[in-house]
Amino acid sequence: MRKFDLLEKLEVYQIDLLIHLSNVGGTATKKDLLHHLDIGNYFLSKLIEGLITSAKHSNNRFAIEVNKHTITFHTKPDYSLHTLYNELICHAPKYKILEELLLCGTIDVTRLCEKIGISHSTYFRKINELNALLNEFDLSIQNGHLLGSELQVRFFYVSLYLVTDPKHQLKSPHIDPRIYETVNRIQQSLGSSISIFARKKLIIYLSLLKRRNAQKNVQDYSDQEPFFNNQSDISGQKKFINALKNTRLFKKVNKILGAFLVYYSFKMPPNETILLLLFMFGEEIIPSHSHCLKEIDLVERYSKFFIRRLNTEFLNFMNNCYPASYLNEAQRATLHYYLNSIGYRHLIFKGTIDYYWELHYPEWKKSEHAEIVNAFANYLKGCFPGIFVDDTHDIMLITKYAHAISFYEECIKTKVSVGIFIESDLLRKKKFTDWWIKYIESSTFAQAEPLADNQLYDLIISNVDCAHLKKRGKHFFVMTNYKEKKDISDLDQLLYDIYSSNR
Repeated sequence: MRKFDLLEKLEVYQIDLLIHLSNVGGTATKKDLLHHLDIGNYFLSKLIEGLITSAKHSNNRFAIEVNKHTITFHTKPDYSLHTLYNELICHAPKYKILEELLLCGTIDVTRLCEKIGISHSTYFRKINELNALLNEFDLSIQNGHLLGSELQVRFFYVSLYLVTDPKHQLKSPHIDPRIYETVNRIQQSLGSSISIFARKKLIIYLSLLKRRNAQKNVQDYSDQEPFFNNQSDISGQKKFINALKNTRLFKKVNKILGAFLVYYSFKMPPNETILLLLFMFGEEIIPSHSHCLKEIDLVERYSKFFIRRLNTEFLNFMNNCYPASYLNEAQRATLHYYLNSIGYRHLIFKGTIDYYWELHYPEWKKSEHAEIVNAFANYLKGCFPGIFVDDTHDIMLITKYAHAISFYEECIKTKVSVGIFIESDLLRKKKFTDWWIKYIESSTFAQAEPLADNQLYDLIISNVDCAHLKKRGKHFFVMTNYKEKKDISDLDQLLYDIYSSNR
């Protein structure tokens, strides 16, 4: 599901137009926009008129300039295209219906239609459109109620509020301070600081939990009901859940969550803590350096959890592709954490809502990693046909593995070593040495440092032509000045040639 899908048709075209302008630097010709949007002159004029009106309503925090042949999009530093995007979504009928379901637990059709200014026929048309979108999440709206598993309902709303504006929707100044306190206690139980993004997810999750309990909408998860969306390894999943209940992490979080619910006099359903922990696993709440991960790793080993098999197959595949490759300890830890998050996310949840207009698997087919991504996708389907059950969901899995493949390939690249020697006064020497180090390392395939004694390099860069320096590197580059554009261009080509010859 895309954020686009919550907008009305005219607004979709407006956002698409602005995205295109952003991608090309802010200015495009009318001819280019007509071709990109595949529309006529009259409709383009209507889009521009609407955007100019929206710009005025935003107190001119963004602007649309129309010249004879070009259109330009400007924003103030504190205003993003996503701000406008979110403002449009928050007023869209489909979004208003979803918000009503959350805030009230059910929909009074007549009252809602009057509230958002639509007819009954439009309301039912929007319900059909929403059900087509919610199908990706295994959810549906029937008779004014949202139907689906409890974890999927919570996951959907957390996803929705994360890609719009949770502060606005959850009215952050009025959120119960006990929610913030509970998030802090969960963070303490993890033994490590969690990211701002992870905090947002937990705040939204606990706000939803409180509201759904107040509405008496929380379902009772029995021991027999599956917790995972994917049913590839039910026995392993049950063994994992049972072992998880005996961990110190479970006991700590269970106590924290129990205290949170008891404060409001809510009864804590069986397995409520399991739902929260699974949410935390699938949404990367637990930091990569948390001591809790060692305990979870033991549980995964004991239960021979399916995620471990997926990770092993990925690493085996990459080792076969690059038999002489090596990852250091930090790289392995990062990759293991990311692979685990991929596995949990795919096995626990269904559906996704795009925040950015990201590169997904169909686009990866055209990228530099296309061949290996495609080979791994086919390999995984051959090994585990049971985990591929839905095209949309599967595309997201392969897209995430494509990122893992890209990371792996970056890690094993042979870096071009560069030594820098600049002769000048102390401050200027430091300033430009640091500048060149940052510039060279932005290439991802080169590493640079101030020239060290008794060390050989692939390349020496200097502002002095010295025979002694030339002996220290396989290649030597004399810069014309400290930051000449011609030097930068020539050096880029030289670095690439050295890298290509080393591969």
